[in-house]
Amino acid sequence: MDITLAESDVMCKQWPASVLILGCGYLGTALAQRLTSQGTRVCALTRNTKQGEYLKTIGLEQVIVSELDSDEWHAQIKGEYKAVVNCVSSAGGGISGYQKSYVEGQHSLLRWAQHQNLETICYTSSTSVYPQDGGIWVDELALTEPTTETAAILLKAERLILEAETLCSNRYVLRLAGIYGPKRHYMIDQLRMKAKVLPGDGSPNTNSIHRDDAVEAIILLLQHSVGTGVEIFNVSDGKPIPKLELIQSLADQMQCECPIFDPNLKNKRLKRLGGFMPDRKISNTKLCSLTIWKPKYSSILDGYR
Repeated sequence: MDITLAESDVMCKQWPASVLILGCGYLGTALAQRLTSQGTRVCALTRNTKQGEYLKTIGLEQVIVSELDSDEWHAQIKGEYKAVVNCVSSAGGGISGYQKSYVEGQHSLLRWAQHQNLETICYTSSTSVYPQDGGIWVDELALTEPTTETAAILLKAERLILEAETLCSNRYVLRLAGIYGPKRHYMIDQLRMKAKVLPGDGSPNTNSIHRDDAVEAIILLLQHSVGTGVEIFNVSDGKPIPKLELIQSLADQMQCECPIFDPNLKNKRLKRLGGFMPDRKISNTKLCSLTIWKPKYSSILDGYR
């Protein structure tokens, strides 16, 4: 039976005592800061030396600079950690970078976890695993037959966590919509740079989640056993908006000229998506119904504002 979190349960639930964050970039750093502010002992792994130096300044228990797919970081971890959040991003280099970060990195995590006493593993995947088009609503029960190599790799990494029955009882996959937030606001930047033409026709829906709302969803799952304890959740604000409508609204608010869309132009991201931008609406109903999570920023327009 699914277990729904009551608000009183959350109020009395303690913050996790210790969390290992693998891939401490844009999302992971915000998560680390939020956890440390509440007294959680945090260890972070990053492949970026400069990022590692920054992480040392924000009060983390330990910072490790290493590639996730390498096992060399295993012996560098000091002490015991009860929870792991794997929010690694692609190592770059196309498909090989995806394979390295998501699949081989996941294998390394699982090898390390065999010798630990973990309570929870959270893995941040992407809503790009959904192939649906045509403007339909998509929830976690939707088919995920991959239509691109990147989606196939992400789904394989998800299965590695979901099927790791002997490692810990709570294993969650969070399929994140497009993340935006402080220092990550591409569409506003385009308007500020007075872009005249944007690629595509502007009709596909944009599905988004503010960075801080994604952080709060992760923390909630670190605090509780939700549903069966092994679940997939879409993490989206649940308010999709066609890109053309979004750009027009932003241009109106910024009192600037709205760019036109050119269907003959393709951006780099589309190459990874099989050459087109699928039009779907990502539902967050499951996460909202099984927990008290509710996005602070109800839509990308609210968040951008």
